[in-house]
Amino acid sequence: MIYKNKKVLIIGLGISGRTAAKLLQAQGACVHGIDRNEASLNSEEVRFLKGMTTSLESDVRGPLNYDLVVISPGVPSTNAVLIAAKQQGIEVIGEIELGCRLVKNRVLGITGTNGKTTVTLLVEHVLNYCGHKARALGNVGIPFSEELIGLDPEVTIVLELSSYQLETLSQRVLDGGVILNITPDHLDRYPGMEEYAAAKMLMENCLKPGAPLYIEDKTYHDFGYLLNQKPLRYGYSQDDDIYTDLKSVFQHGKVVFKLPEGLRGKQSHDVENIMGAFALCAISGTGTFMNGITGEEFAEALRSFEKPKHRIEFVLSRNGICYYDDSKGTNIDAVIRAVEFLNGPIVLIAGGVDKGAPYTPWVEVFRNKVKCICAIGQAAAKMQSQLSHAIPVRIVSDMEQAVREATAAAKEGGIVLLSPGCSSFDMFIDYAHRGEVFQKEVKRLMHD
Repeated sequence: MIYKNKKVLIIGLGISGRTAAKLLQAQGACVHGIDRNEASLNSEEVRFLKGMTTSLESDVRGPLNYDLVVISPGVPSTNAVLIAAKQQGIEVIGEIELGCRLVKNRVLGITGTNGKTTVTLLVEHVLNYCGHKARALGNVGIPFSEELIGLDPEVTIVLELSSYQLETLSQRVLDGGVILNITPDHLDRYPGMEEYAAAKMLMENCLKPGAPLYIEDKTYHDFGYLLNQKPLRYGYSQDDDIYTDLKSVFQHGKVVFKLPEGLRGKQSHDVENIMGAFALCAISGTGTFMNGITGEEFAEALRSFEKPKHRIEFVLSRNGICYYDDSKGTNIDAVIRAVEFLNGPIVLIAGGVDKGAPYTPWVEVFRNKVKCICAIGQAAAKMQSQLSHAIPVRIVSDMEQAVREATAAAKEGGIVLLSPGCSSFDMFIDYAHRGEVFQKEVKRLMHD
């Protein structure tokens, strides 16, 4: 119990902070939690953590008397208490780092801009299907620290890592890692793409000695210079360690499995996610993992995998119009991929909290494919300003109006696509809530 009797301050009492508190209390630490919102301090979840003292962040003054500070991923570097802790020389770590200091399990790491959750859940599914215990944790929505309490040491942890989490992670705990695509995102937090990509590349510092790091080929060519080691690559080139000819997947130049029929012949995020997941599953290890998962085993497991909701999810067809929910498309590139994936004239519902990147890359991709955009939320005016010279942009007040106007603009054989390119927090709890509201409004049309 390395934290027994240690005084620990937790900044931010959302799910990440609360689970860190629970793990620290199990370790015998004296925990004090702070949050900027009084409602968070009075929540049932915080009250459940008996023995933890709490206060408002604004009430913290003077020298800090703590051995350790644990921050949640959403706490910005400009936080006054965080700055004070660093100035006093107090060690500052994140919830993931806290867990990594205590974990005894095999851990596989996944980061990137788009596809992290899908790849994380696919790796978990494949390992479990093939008879190896696995658990998806981290940014996938299930806190790492909470699950460590009483976790079977035979379970392989499949850990989804955001750039925010990697910023405070330094333990060499990963038995293998994969960096997926890196495209513009979170530029409201990072000064530019290089700084954002550099945060993703911090994964290499978390690998055990000799553990492999895979990276998507285009990402390597764009940002590989930020790495200190030469990684393994996957992509569409025969020079890659794992590659596809859009019919089969090859490893070391040999066919290991065929792509599902529906994904053959076209480059897509789905194909790239499959290669990234296979790269991790195939990593050899110890015991039953001595030779990793074979291509044949992977392909068999893949057939029963169900992609997470709100990712180009077909909702229904009405009057010849198909409706798709891609609420998880929260950045510029994700929307581009959704538009490229679908066949037919599209009316796009987009908008929400702007993340700092321009929308102008949409113009060329949307040409002759996206008929118009129904823009919602805080980013609507920016979208109209940057895109209306090339694509009609209608600003609408809410999801109900967006669905109705998009339906009116679409014609038989057309598509209404929700793919926001933005965060959801101006109008919704999260991207899942946004997708659920969209689907509810689409289904209401059936009764009109």
